[in-house]
Amino acid sequence: MSVEKSRRSFLRDAAFALGGVAVGAGLGYVAAGGGRAPVTQTVTKTTTQAAERKVVAGFVYVGPVSDYGWTHAHDAGRAYAKKVCPWLETKIVESVEEAKVQGAIETLIGQGANIIFTTSFGFMEGTAEAAQKHPDLYFAHCSGYKSGAAGNAPQNLSAYFAEFYQLYYLNGLAAGAVTETGVLGYVGAIPIPEVIRHINAFVLGAKESAKARGKNIKVYVQWLNAWFDPEGANKAATSLVENNNADVLAFTEDTPTVLQVAESYQKKGKRVWSFSHYSDMSKEGPNAHLTGQIVNWGPIYVDFVTQVYARSWRSVDIWARVGDYMAYKWANLQNPKVEYDGAVYLAPLNPVIPENVRALIALRWQQMKEMLFEPFTGPIKDMDGNVRLKDGERATHDILWNMDWHVEGVQTPLPK
Repeated sequence: MSVEKSRRSFLRDAAFALGGVAVGAGLGYVAAGGGRAPVTQTVTKTTTQAAERKVVAGFVYVGPVSDYGWTHAHDAGRAYAKKVCPWLETKIVESVEEAKVQGAIETLIGQGANIIFTTSFGFMEGTAEAAQKHPDLYFAHCSGYKSGAAGNAPQNLSAYFAEFYQLYYLNGLAAGAVTETGVLGYVGAIPIPEVIRHINAFVLGAKESAKARGKNIKVYVQWLNAWFDPEGANKAATSLVENNNADVLAFTEDTPTVLQVAESYQKKGKRVWSFSHYSDMSKEGPNAHLTGQIVNWGPIYVDFVTQVYARSWRSVDIWARVGDYMAYKWANLQNPKVEYDGAVYLAPLNPVIPENVRALIALRWQQMKEMLFEPFTGPIKDMDGNVRLKDGERATHDILWNMDWHVEGVQTPLPK
């Protein structure tokens, strides 16, 4: 199945009913050799039937549920799935060191889990080994590349990801529109391809909107070598403002610390901007908040646990991007269903972003949904001037998932 075909099939998804609650489900990117069990068909179960069979889902988290970022978002997705699926029980183990994932998995299996979700790139190898050891159970690993669908892991292992690089491009458009210094800062967690492509997409977006203003963009990166490090994030963000003159700060660190640093400068009369990350953090920096990337993992988790419940499992590699996996929020009787635009979406735009750039962000969003625009489309050079993508060439999944180079505009070399 081609990427474009699988994405367009999403537009024809039918809602399915679980315990009387309608949920929109979508088919994101499916790796070669993958596929999809027919989980989007209508499924109706009585309360008695639901009581006869249960699914117990275990979640292994790399950080604390209270981090307000990555782990918080996954746990919100867990709660979403539990609310939607009356036959679902969930168990969690939080703040797990990546080298100790197999112990956490065994703990959850001992608690009766028959599907295990592991939510960090560094959990991949341990999850694949556990899937090999427990062929009668099901596993899904977030952000890695090993799965039965890809042919490099047992068939009881799937892979999934909510991909943000498109949203980082849109964040970059906002950053390039408001920066006065032309200098942006990025607080990076760990220099893996996921984070590198997000930085690069952010830079490409900033360069597009800044060019229209006659500004050049320079981006400095500080690495934390940790996913959860609020103290380190505070120091890095402050250094980027004080030592590099950055006035827009993006980040991959699982707390609102960087946004809070930007807000502290706003309160002192210095215009520094930042973003939400994984969840809506705007309350942590109401003056400094530009927009940001947000995820709803819920529909993806509903999809996986429904496969187990319906005994329709098939290994897949989900790559949910802009427009994939429609998610719904129940608000109130007057407005009972508010549609989010996919598993990943933008936080509200700050009015400080000029109207023409807000229109450009909306345009690029629609174009990316229809695969008419992709941030990583050549010509693109790396920071050393080497051509990485030729004119008109689009980055493939493999290029994105193995990205180990920075685009032009980044001033900080990758760690060796």
